[in-house]
Amino acid sequence: MKIFTHFLMGIMLLSSCKQSSTSSSVLDGIDIAVDTVMISTGDDIINLKWGIYQSGISHDKKYLFISGGTSPYLERINLETLAYEEKMIFDVEGPNGFGDYVYAVSSDVNNNLILTSHYSTSIFNFDKQKLKKHLLIGRNFEGEQFTSKIIHSKDYKTTFGLVQNHDTGEIFFAIVNEETDVLRKVKLNGFEKAEDFTVRHQQGRGASISPQNTEIVQLGNKLVITNPVFSKIAVYDLVEQNLKYYPCLPTLTASEKTGTYIKDVNSREEFTIRKIEIGKEVTFLPLMTEATTDKYVRISTIGLPKINEKGLLEMDDHRVFVSILNDSYEVIKETEVPDGIGKLFSNFIPQKPFLKDGKIWLYLNINDELAFVRLDLGLRQ
Repeated sequence: MKIFTHFLMGIMLLSSCKQSSTSSSVLDGIDIAVDTVMISTGDDIINLKWGIYQSGISHDKKYLFISGGTSPYLERINLETLAYEEKMIFDVEGPNGFGDYVYAVSSDVNNNLILTSHYSTSIFNFDKQKLKKHLLIGRNFEGEQFTSKIIHSKDYKTTFGLVQNHDTGEIFFAIVNEETDVLRKVKLNGFEKAEDFTVRHQQGRGASISPQNTEIVQLGNKLVITNPVFSKIAVYDLVEQNLKYYPCLPTLTASEKTGTYIKDVNSREEFTIRKIEIGKEVTFLPLMTEATTDKYVRISTIGLPKINEKGLLEMDDHRVFVSILNDSYEVIKETEVPDGIGKLFSNFIPQKPFLKDGKIWLYLNINDELAFVRLDLGLRQ
């Protein structure tokens, strides 16, 4: 992973804990203040092998939890004090067993932890006690598996998620009644387009796959479903219990990827090239919001590859755009972020931005220490 010690816009990254550097730039009517903060770890070491990609934020936005993956622990970082607090060691097996491979962490409206493994999802409280285990196999709807993290209702009687038909590429919004074990699903119109931008490389009995994953997040009383290929979103209202679509049309970029690409390639080199070519077109990240605002925030990127010293194509930089949407999911403000921020989206490990205190937090590795670049959009003004 590349280590960035400065940005082109002149933002210095300070190495002393809890300190930050700040600058601002007025672009298209949005005053963006940028600062960089480091997490104080003392004598502890945070495992940054996968950055914060296998992490999640507590519902109250106070903590970041980084999963140990195949190791039974979560690393807890306090985002208010900017300090590493604890390595939460879980049981390997038994009633409070961690799971075989926890690749995703999230938090529900009860502020409990949701740990997603290959074949099950478990709900834990902060005392590492397992409150519920949700199995994805061996149920009445055998053959269906969620392709997203799952979201529970407050009383845990209903589960929401996404199901995909891998033969057709069709994606469905799914609702499971946990008391009757009945699955209902509805096709997400147009979301099958994402399959046109998936790349595969068969390697013996295994394969490398670069998909365009549809994601579902809970934002207030809405479940918002997005895909990187297009700006359109699907929104399920938990109160009105209906599903609607919104175009969320940007003004500074295209509203979707439009290229034609070969899905199945014959070499690892071709696999990498195809991924980069697809990344040159606009990519949309999931929407973000928080309780203190009625606005939604979205990041989109356009890749800027180059030929490296070995004569190979590599993703070197990105143009980064921030959109602010109103509660009708209309883009009301949009700007391109200052130069230098795009480097943060150009690593092997994908960014996983989150919104806290009106700021977008972006992961940064400084000499194997955890830091964040924060973009303040002035949402609380």
